[in-house]
Amino acid sequence: MSATSREKTNFTYDLSERGKIHLAHAVAIASGCSPADARKWIDELAGDEELRAFVVDSVRNSSGRLVTDARADYGRRLGWYALVRATKPSLVVETGVDKGLGSVVLCAALRRNASEGKTGRYLGTDINPSAGELLGGPFAEFGSIAYGDSLASLEKLTGPVDIFINDSDHSADYERREYELMASRLAPKAIIVADNAHVTDELANFSALTGRRFIAVREIPKDHWYLGATTGISFN
Repeated sequence: MSATSREKTNFTYDLSERGKIHLAHAVAIASGCSPADARKWIDELAGDEELRAFVVDSVRNSSGRLVTDARADYGRRLGWYALVRATKPSLVVETGVDKGLGSVVLCAALRRNASEGKTGRYLGTDINPSAGELLGGPFAEFGSIAYGDSLASLEKLTGPVDIFINDSDHSADYERREYELMASRLAPKAIIVADNAHVTDELANFSALTGRRFIAVREIPKDHWYLGATTGISFN
């Protein structure tokens, strides 16, 4: 926790210019879009004043307001947003939503896609029944959260998943079990994002076993003491 922040975990921060450049290229490699388009979508999220105001207001009125900074800085979620804008998915699934910052960012991307004629849905899962407070307002129209063990929630999925984001229990065993469970539920061109690639090699190993490609990009936070996490991306 820094002297100017209330946060003790799941820190929020902007990315440096170099970090955004690196992230744009990673998104381009995984999705097939151009780096310029990936950067355009990263900047689109960063400049979304409606979403920014909504997040700040939601944090100020949330139960976690005493340990959450009232600001809208998205870090590696800029990449999540750009992947959704690039691929126009029908179904995005995220395990582990915590306060719901990733949830509302992903739903904001789906909302933009819908305005361009491509509809999609978001499903988040979390074992904590109070998780996901930030997913509300017009953004909640594009997604929902299932509460309970993430593996049990994933087992209920029937439709193909276009983007799967692992951000739940960060043990290697649990992460591996999520990928194994999702293997038969992925769309042919599905993208998997690991929020834990700085800790485990599970997504890289899963990619090797299933003939997928894998890349990893390290965050470069702007004006924050935290060194950043590493996002792993698996794709066909």
